[in-house]
Amino acid sequence: MSSGGQRNWPRRVRALQDRRTRQSEGVVFVEGIRHVIDAVDAGLHVEAILVDPSRLRSARAWEMLDAAGQQGVEIVQLSPDDFARLSNRDNPVGLAATVHWRLEDLRFIDADPAGVYLATDNVRDPGNLGTIIRAADALGATALIVHKGTDPGHPTALRASLGSAFRLPIHTVETLNELFYWAQSNGVAVYGTSARAEAELPDAPLNVPAVLLLGNEGDGLAEETRDLCDGLLRIPMGGAASSLNVAVAAGILLYELQRRLSPSAGD
Repeated sequence: MSSGGQRNWPRRVRALQDRRTRQSEGVVFVEGIRHVIDAVDAGLHVEAILVDPSRLRSARAWEMLDAAGQQGVEIVQLSPDDFARLSNRDNPVGLAATVHWRLEDLRFIDADPAGVYLATDNVRDPGNLGTIIRAADALGATALIVHKGTDPGHPTALRASLGSAFRLPIHTVETLNELFYWAQSNGVAVYGTSARAEAELPDAPLNVPAVLLLGNEGDGLAEETRDLCDGLLRIPMGGAASSLNVAVAAGILLYELQRRLSPSAGD
């Protein structure tokens, strides 16, 4: 285990707070036992694992560190003060890493004939995006497709995903036209969400492969985007609230589609 003196790691981590740096280098910062272990288990190229031995209490984490060090991963020991300077947490657990991670361009991906894809259009809150990633992973989505908004490599998004970002395939598109062209070329139906849709989710026809397309937190999907969709879905609500958090809506949509696809759904 090397000391942290060769490089200013708090400065390195601060640089990775900038989206342009993350994207140009293809490197993200992750913090937490589960997050780092998932990145290592996913086979990602780990630039360095940062550890504060005075804080790290997990036997599993120490086993991972030993195995990673034997595989040539740089393990950097930091002082409590240095680790606190790079941490995004009030009570750091003493484990973080910088990881090489780039998202795949959707244009070069073949669609799964039975795929259930979740897509976001300009979701701006990284916590929401991370929760969407976690929900997509938990509810069996084939992949997540991200258009504009915050990027999945944002530290808050990675933290909210609880490691799912490294398990779930995540693709990007520069424009929504790329998404619709990919869907049409691969025989994938695109279902948009709108509070003004005629079809309520329990009654709407849904076919796979499918993309469930969610708009951003404030404006939802633009009218021109809704017009391009194969169908529009509305989640019925019985209370005074007129809308749902976008991550909550994602979970409901995925659950309903997976429920219909379940072999027992027709029993």
